[in-house]
Amino acid sequence: MNVVVEADAKEEVNRLSSLDSLRGFAAAGVAFFFHYSHFNTEVFTANPEKMPLFNYLKWFYYCGWNLVDFFFVLSGFIFMYVYGKRIAENKITEENFFILRFSRLYPLHIATLLLVAAIQYFRIFTGQGYFDCQYNDIYHFMLNVFFLQAGFFNDSFSFNGPSWSLTCEALAYIMFFYTMKKAKRPLFVFLFYMFAGISILQMRLNYPVLNAQIGRMLMAFFAGCLLFYINSHLSKLSKKAWRAVLISLSLYSLLVAGLIAKTGYSAVFGHWERVMPLLVYPLMILLLLNVSILGRFFSLKPFTVLGDLSYSIYLLHFPVQLLMVTFLPMTGIILDYTKIGSLLIYVAITLTLAAFSHYLFEKPLQRIIRRKLLK
Repeated sequence: MNVVVEADAKEEVNRLSSLDSLRGFAAAGVAFFFHYSHFNTEVFTANPEKMPLFNYLKWFYYCGWNLVDFFFVLSGFIFMYVYGKRIAENKITEENFFILRFSRLYPLHIATLLLVAAIQYFRIFTGQGYFDCQYNDIYHFMLNVFFLQAGFFNDSFSFNGPSWSLTCEALAYIMFFYTMKKAKRPLFVFLFYMFAGISILQMRLNYPVLNAQIGRMLMAFFAGCLLFYINSHLSKLSKKAWRAVLISLSLYSLLVAGLIAKTGYSAVFGHWERVMPLLVYPLMILLLLNVSILGRFFSLKPFTVLGDLSYSIYLLHFPVQLLMVTFLPMTGIILDYTKIGSLLIYVAITLTLAAFSHYLFEKPLQRIIRRKLLK
């Protein structure tokens, strides 16, 4: 969901901590609620209200998949913030840009791919059958190795299913870099990309590259790039004008929230899954960046730590589920996944492994790769 953006030491200083927190909450929404139904698909299908905290988190259980689009929006904005000017002014080379991104995404992707493959094959050899993702052959393994597991040659989830978004993210990086490098007016190119994504979704195309997965990325990632331009122009307004804009945005947000609470998402938005990345998520980002009390709240340390772990949570939560359903029954531990206690155990295991992975595996390996390869 990679939608996770970190860079070298200089970029770390310039991070937008409140947006890190949003990224963490989004990762938690996908991992801990939307995908929690993997544990008991039949119960979720027949009696979803039995799922833990369902009445309070209904949107996340049903619609949490759309938070991946939030990752794309956030990635687009932060890429403009961190890299846009540097690429346009030739202050970062092509090689260094892709090494930075490779060193961030690839190590954990390969580690989780190998882990999931080992456990899925163990399940097959012991007669348990594959868990959730059914396409785990050598062909799909190689697609995963080369970041081609979604949007290009195949539209089925394989191995570590949530990693599908990394394919789209990698394509976004390529398009972003060369657009900023070559285009005289990248704003208009970004607009074209965004409307191309909307058109792919509207026409329900399902071809290599022209499909829903790539369409979602084009729409959301480049909406995030455009949001950077909008935020830059808003910041140049006079104090009085800017206060009026913020009041309007806040009142609009309250109005939309009230309508949703009263009538539901579909009644308010229609194609809500497109309105969220085009309007609601950008509005959330604008408010956090420009309303100081919100920015300070979401910059609190517990929230920013969750943001730091977001990529680890996103890629590790499916392997954790696979480990739990495969090996806990073998030890005689049978969890009732409709209980809050089981949800808390799953969350605790995932957060613990994510912290170990981030601080003891990803960061050290990232430093080694960058030390050896960056010029």
